[in-house]
Amino acid sequence: MKNIAIFQTDLNIGGIEKSLINLLNNLDYKKYNVDLYLYNRNNLYVEDIPSNVNIIYMKGHKLTKLVYFSILKLFYKNKITKKYDIAIDYNSYSMDTALGCILCDSKKKVLYIHNDIKIKLKEEFKYRVLHHFFKSKYKYYTTFVGVSKSVLDTFKELNNLSNKEYHVIPNLINTKEIFDKKDENIDITIDSKKYNLCSVGRLVHQKGFDILLTYINELVKYRVDFHLYIVGDGPLRSSLSKMISDLNIEDYVTLCGYKKNPYAIMDKMDGFILTSRYEGQGMVFLEAKALGLDIVMPKYLEKYVDDIEGTDDIISSITNLKKHKKSYDDLKEYNNRSIKEFEKI
Repeated sequence: MKNIAIFQTDLNIGGIEKSLINLLNNLDYKKYNVDLYLYNRNNLYVEDIPSNVNIIYMKGHKLTKLVYFSILKLFYKNKITKKYDIAIDYNSYSMDTALGCILCDSKKKVLYIHNDIKIKLKEEFKYRVLHHFFKSKYKYYTTFVGVSKSVLDTFKELNNLSNKEYHVIPNLINTKEIFDKKDENIDITIDSKKYNLCSVGRLVHQKGFDILLTYINELVKYRVDFHLYIVGDGPLRSSLSKMISDLNIEDYVTLCGYKKNPYAIMDKMDGFILTSRYEGQGMVFLEAKALGLDIVMPKYLEKYVDDIEGTDDIISSITNLKKHKKSYDDLKEYNNRSIKEFEKI
């Protein structure tokens, strides 16, 4: 049996949290003993963790975000003495998870990289500040995992780290959960005569919903028999709502808010679209693929998502879409490849 320690801030809303839950639900617990260290006791999705996983709550420190990692490392007192074969910092941004992973007794120390750091540094001031304080932690890891080749290549470009292991391990997609939940009742009314599109994600700058609304404003010049449902919540909800009103596209767009089960809505759709400024991998595109939806994705996002083709002409792509019979995809080959890559580390 291999002993694995995984460090994650919490199990609330987000792609990182979802990908970790999918991973834990696909591990072979005849091979692995897993301890999951969490730094927040309020976890919306903790019930989705397999009973085989031992959850250990640690004390987080908010002020650590603005202290240099090399200094924190000298004074950190919550060292874990249990011995592990491998320790994984799954969060990648947190000082707490980095300290737990790097200072615990393990042969191998792994950092998961979930986003295109180069673009994230360019686009997000808050991340630039955090990165300034935590970037010195990278030298203490033995192994780096990127959820896509593009993410890993960018990381290596920005960080000249020798004598390290590098792996690409795409996020697992829990198609069983998707198919189990797709038939649940929904609380919105959908006109089945229209071509219905959905988009799913946190309402934040990265996800580019403002870009999407600009496309919708242009699209109504070419077709009106469609409707877009945006599933998700976040700090930009009020500004996006105002943008919808200002563009006078209320008849074509519905902000659905956060839904614990987005798959029931997605399953009622004909197509899926997301115009993120950048991604790490773009799990939701693969979830849409599993449900048999037409997928509209900007060409520049292709490098983050395996086996899905993007387009340079969003308007034309949506204009030409037609309703059709959908077929589901369990993504079995894709998931098997990801598990095999995880077992290599």
